[in-house]
Amino acid sequence: MASAENELKTAPALPSFLNDLLERRCRLKKAIRDDSKHCNDQFLLLEETIRNDISKSINPIQRALLYTLAGNYVMNHQGALENLELSLVSAARLRPVIDDSGKLFDRVRKANAVLFIGDKAGEIVTDKLLLEQLQHPKVYYGVREKGVLDEATVDDARDAGIERVAQIKGIPQELTSFSDLSGNSTFGRIYREADVIISKGPSNFWKLHNETDKETFFLFSTRCQVIANLLKVGIDDPVVMYGKRYQQKIIGVEKYETLCHEL
Repeated sequence: MASAENELKTAPALPSFLNDLLERRCRLKKAIRDDSKHCNDQFLLLEETIRNDISKSINPIQRALLYTLAGNYVMNHQGALENLELSLVSAARLRPVIDDSGKLFDRVRKANAVLFIGDKAGEIVTDKLLLEQLQHPKVYYGVREKGVLDEATVDDARDAGIERVAQIKGIPQELTSFSDLSGNSTFGRIYREADVIISKGPSNFWKLHNETDKETFFLFSTRCQVIANLLKVGIDDPVVMYGKRYQQKIIGVEKYETLCHEL
């Protein structure tokens, strides 16, 4: 493999590299987008069922959080709709093994502006249901300008109805780390404005794990063995983690600097 390709294969850049490989060399662009649309459509068919379950809960905001974690947990949307529903309901029973949700809700209440960075098509419907419960007056929802594998796009977010609860903003296609954002770009200005950042999914964790200036929270299912080992949790465990907990308590300053260098 060419050295230029090797340089691209870091954790944050790998999805873009694979997407380019599938689109340019395998010509699967339409199949990838069709799959993303199908994921969205499946979750939208379950939207009212999930919303009703949330509304009946004694703690609706916590229940909505568990559903958005469940959305990140579920990988296969190709089977029968009832199987997806069962998978979501089952996954929504899992309690986060790292749970900073109280701090998350508190920081969101106090924030002037919140930036929620979405992950995959389909699960963004559960993000919308969480944002309905958070009821913050100024939320930006960041997703890819164009598709990278199954990562959600601006079009996916519109189809999911995110505009009813947040302002949808496109993340620059070439971005592999949020520390590389230009302060003069539209998304860079929004990133700078946000007091709180909610990062969804393992891939966004890698793009934001070294953010020290913002109040950052990571919501994901630990599908990656590297992340599971790093956080000392099991594969597929749900996590709601405060960024400063990760930096200061879990890996320590010295190991943190070493990890950044290795990545």
